[in-house]
Amino acid sequence: MRLRTTTKIVALVVVLAALVGAFAALAPPELGGSTRYVILDGSSMAPSLREGDLAVIRPQKAVEKGDVVLYHHPGLGVHVLHRVVRSSGDRFVLKGDNNDFLDDIRPTADEMEGQLWFSLPHVGSAITWARQPRHAALIVFVLAFVALGGGSALARTRRRASQRGRTPAMRIERRATHRPQNRGPAKLTLGIGLVALALFGLLAFASLSRPSTRTETVPDAYSHVGTFSYGASVPESDVYPDGLVDTGDSVFLQLVPALDIAFDYRLEADVPSDVQGTVELAAVVSDGVGWERRVPIGESAELVGTAARATGSLDLAALADIVQEMRDLTGSGTTTFGLAIVADVEIRGRVGDEPVSQALSPEAPLLLDPVSVRPNGSGGDTKLFSTRRGETITIRTPSSISLGGVRLSVVDARRLALIGLLVAGLISIAGAVASLLMRSGGESSRIVSLFGDRMITITCPPAIEATNVTDISDAESLYRIAEHYDRIVLHWREGRGHVFQVDEGGSAYRCRVGLEVERESTSTSEEDEDTLVLSPAMPPPRAAAG
Repeated sequence: MRLRTTTKIVALVVVLAALVGAFAALAPPELGGSTRYVILDGSSMAPSLREGDLAVIRPQKAVEKGDVVLYHHPGLGVHVLHRVVRSSGDRFVLKGDNNDFLDDIRPTADEMEGQLWFSLPHVGSAITWARQPRHAALIVFVLAFVALGGGSALARTRRRASQRGRTPAMRIERRATHRPQNRGPAKLTLGIGLVALALFGLLAFASLSRPSTRTETVPDAYSHVGTFSYGASVPESDVYPDGLVDTGDSVFLQLVPALDIAFDYRLEADVPSDVQGTVELAAVVSDGVGWERRVPIGESAELVGTAARATGSLDLAALADIVQEMRDLTGSGTTTFGLAIVADVEIRGRVGDEPVSQALSPEAPLLLDPVSVRPNGSGGDTKLFSTRRGETITIRTPSSISLGGVRLSVVDARRLALIGLLVAGLISIAGAVASLLMRSGGESSRIVSLFGDRMITITCPPAIEATNVTDISDAESLYRIAEHYDRIVLHWREGRGHVFQVDEGGSAYRCRVGLEVERESTSTSEEDEDTLVLSPAMPPPRAAAG
């Protein structure tokens, strides 16, 4: 008996060691492993790999020509699995087997995320099917039904239905192979653990088969916002009663010799930003038919955070001299010129996960004639002197998974699945060990488990004449008798042994376990000491008379 118990424990340890080894080899990075799983989409690698296949990716030791490697394409925002066709310095040229063009990305070995280990045809399609909520619920139901023994219960129900109408002898003979299941705490614990393993395994399957982040295009994720302004302080007069020139006013050249110019810039973003840059001001005067002159205004301003203010002074008298010189040289009769205040903005850095390197030149339109500088248009200050330009970026956001009415991020779902699998595994192991110990606890424990709820324990045997008692050689036969006559099994202790008995109409059927019998040999092996002997259907041995 001990030998069989030791064998079972060794087998359990071997199975656990195999599971640990499989986990170490196949665990994804999210669970501390290094194996990635990719569901193929598209036919660029046909015929060796097709859409719906599951590709298993392992870290590559060295990249060589012909290897199929996985890398992230920043422009498309997806992972690509293509074959290496050649190297170019420290970069590699890749191509899909079914493509007639090379990839536009040349990744380095460090930028590759792994090499194809093997692929499983159509498994990716099955995973996609199983991830749908309705199909996932069906899988959970089936696994729970099987784990709780529903299949065997259904089989027993059908078997009993098929035996209706047969003679008792036929039914007893049919039951010869029947073994009732243990309904004790060990089996219940094991069943709960298996169901929990199935549920958390499905959650792990669903969360690990989804990417932890997804690519999302965000329109107007950030905006370049700028405002032009100008002004001057002049003597008070009927034209400027308060002695101030404000943005939007006409600026008369005889009264205002210079104009203070300012441009306020800021970067507005809904995501964290880290940018640097400069802002420079200039005045551009042109005649509209090809002549143009650019006049710098002030010094460039550096961004502080996401904002900057550039200022400068525009000498209107010098600007009028430039225009008059052009007219004298060309003989042009143009009297009204275009005057644009231009802000040259250069931005570099990151907005969210998106790299940014941009140059823009918003401008405020004005008109210049021999008398004044005035706004070019009637749209009002906001339209003429304010500017806003939105930018669209691609960002990576956390993916989520729905559990009934609860929505979790994929990362949180993976953590929950890992914790659940560990707890459910411990519960299942505890149930399995308890069940194993109960089965290996001796013949009497096995018989107690066999009879289950049909057995009661009494303190002393019932008063039945020995001539009416039939000894049964094994507990299974006694159980079939009790089931046939629908009787309970009486149990009591007799010395170091156990007696199980079924009473039926003044007769009794008895099975003795663990009672001492004479042995022909006095030597006893360890295995013999653990063996419980069923009493044969004969009276106890007697000593010979001298």
